[in-house]
Amino acid sequence: MFTVSGLQNGDTIWRLTRTDGHWSIKGEIKQNTGSGPRHAVISNDIIFTLHEKDNTLTAQKIPQLGSTNTSSIISSASIIPTDQPFAPADFAAAELLFPAPSSSFSQPFLYASNRNIGTSPDPRGDSIAIFTFDSNGVLKLVNQAFTGLVNIRGMQFGGPDGRYLAASGISQAGGVAVFERTDGGANLVEVARNTQIPNMGTFVWA
Repeated sequence: MFTVSGLQNGDTIWRLTRTDGHWSIKGEIKQNTGSGPRHAVISNDIIFTLHEKDNTLTAQKIPQLGSTNTSSIISSASIIPTDQPFAPADFAAAELLFPAPSSSFSQPFLYASNRNIGTSPDPRGDSIAIFTFDSNGVLKLVNQAFTGLVNIRGMQFGGPDGRYLAASGISQAGGVAVFERTDGGANLVEVARNTQIPNMGTFVWA
């Protein structure tokens, strides 16, 4: 098990093991100073980490348990849209999802939410940055899906084959929206929105 810490310049992913019902620290994977690791997902021997402070998505190989627990970053990419209409913008990365491949979506994509916490919101809303991780170990941005939401925190996939993504911004700016994955998962298209629902931190699909 891994847990991330970006508070007070922690910038560390802690490795935990459980013995006799008790958790204990069994190592750490240091992150770039000041990056503020917030959320992480694991696929095979790769840990993908979304960093709130420097707005990057990184990929690292998971070191063997009991090793020195050092692991260099093999790929890093910015999640921020490059075509912001107003300046200055102030971003803070939030949620990271990596849904498992399915019969409808055979190619895996990583989805990272942007939060423009500055005073000049984008009229398109904040975006969800969509990435691939290729066979050469490189993160590649394939799309910035603008959502009409501001400060996206919670988002979760659900529905048949994980076809739909529910996402929430602050209730005064976009509310809650549901998007359908299109282009094999490389894009998101809005199918529903409710601006009356209070700000949601997470979603559970039933």
